[in-house]
Amino acid sequence: MSALRIAGSMFLLLPLLGWGQANTEKAQDDQQQVPAIAEPYQGGWSVPGDAVKEEAEKSRKDLEQPANFGAQQQLDHLRWDRNATLARNAGDIPAVDQRRLVELAMELNSTAPNSFEAHMANYYTQFPAPAAFDELERAADKGNAREELIAPRLVNAARKDDTAELTARAKDMKVRGRIAPPLYQVANDILASVEPGALLFAAGEMDAYPLWVEQYANGRSKDLFVADVRLLADPAYRALVWQHAKARGTVAAESGFIGALAAATSRPVYLSLALGADVMAPLKDRLYVTGLAMRLSSTPIDNLPLLEGRWDRLKKPLNAGPLSRNYLVPGSVLLTHYRAIGDEPRASRLEHELRTMARQLGATNALLRSGVLPH
Repeated sequence: MSALRIAGSMFLLLPLLGWGQANTEKAQDDQQQVPAIAEPYQGGWSVPGDAVKEEAEKSRKDLEQPANFGAQQQLDHLRWDRNATLARNAGDIPAVDQRRLVELAMELNSTAPNSFEAHMANYYTQFPAPAAFDELERAADKGNAREELIAPRLVNAARKDDTAELTARAKDMKVRGRIAPPLYQVANDILASVEPGALLFAAGEMDAYPLWVEQYANGRSKDLFVADVRLLADPAYRALVWQHAKARGTVAAESGFIGALAAATSRPVYLSLALGADVMAPLKDRLYVTGLAMRLSSTPIDNLPLLEGRWDRLKKPLNAGPLSRNYLVPGSVLLTHYRAIGDEPRASRLEHELRTMARQLGATNALLRSGVLPH
């Protein structure tokens, strides 16, 4: 067995993948510098409880507070709802939830028109459309030093493929963005899982942001092009990615873009495991696990020697929220390989490691259902 795709029973692991969304942190005294809502990349892995939501709702409706404080609370409420729906829906926002977010943004625009908070609400509800970034510029005119601008400015620089701007924004993110340290370990494991000169499709906040910091603030793997799949809805961004890939023919539509690009370029194409099942499912017969990423290829890839060489060197942090579960995929592929070739000593050691990881991550039942772990 020289190659192993993520097919068959292994594909049942894909629901483990994807990125989590934010929790609500206790608000700090300085509302201008430390927003009350922690974003996913800041370590807010899970959805807040009902009590926290009720407190946010009460604060939002407290009309006795000063106008600016009320606007901040309204923005925090919108961000809470947005993060919660993303967490519930594996990174997507269903139409019914999007309408709710638009309603919240309209309320904020009504109570605090042309404010920093109103423009940021418009940014969140219009993202990833180009109009969202126009709202971002308007917000910056109102509060240039606000922390809420750091991540949107980073993704905007990537959207424009502006290297100088990307470098500046990545350094700002490194210093002020409060990226959770385990996500840097995940980013470095992703970088160790792809070959030089590749194109990597990332999910967004929890994988792309730390990767851009590593590239543009820390100078690592500058030959890798990291594409944010959320931005593929913009035809201009798809054209930019197509150009970076030196792909042949006409730029593909958003639907099926990744597969079409891989068929039209000679550059290796990889997918971050954070993308989850919805993106990977149509491509599953061409995906080969190479670590914390997957190589997309129409021809077989000898991925097993790569996995064997990389597995023990991966940092494998178990405190990186839902991204920690992604390590179970390469481990499961490697375990399947060891069983297939009858290497019982290595299979036994790896099974013990996976059981320990799965127990800490709450994923034991998923590995049992997939057949990776025997009952």
